[in-house]
Amino acid sequence: MNLPDRIRIIVSENGLTQKKFAKSINVTESHISKLIRGETGLSKSTAALIEERYGYNVNWIFNGDEPKMKQDKKMKDLTAIQRQIIFDIEQMNERDLIAVKSFISALEEYKKAFNISE
Repeated sequence: MNLPDRIRIIVSENGLTQKKFAKSINVTESHISKLIRGETGLSKSTAALIEERYGYNVNWIFNGDEPKMKQDKKMKDLTAIQRQIIFDIEQMNERDLIAVKSFISALEEYKKAFNISE
């Protein structure tokens, strides 16, 4: 497995489009496309952003060295959908965040009213 394969895996496992993935690590969609086609390399700083945001070990990103996930990273325990929701929330403005908080509060009240537990 090579670097383009590992980038594809990161994008896929996190349920992202190339565009959303690029935005999340502050590069262009074109750069991600070139990475996936093997036409360009990955900088250490971009790999570090991937490690921080998604929990993939820098050594795995570059070389395929295990462990795949950074061991001391809280994000490693999150599912792809949880990571995606966190990313989406980080992109929201204050008004949208208030709406999300209202929804969460209403959902909690609904669960209490109907005695629903997880």
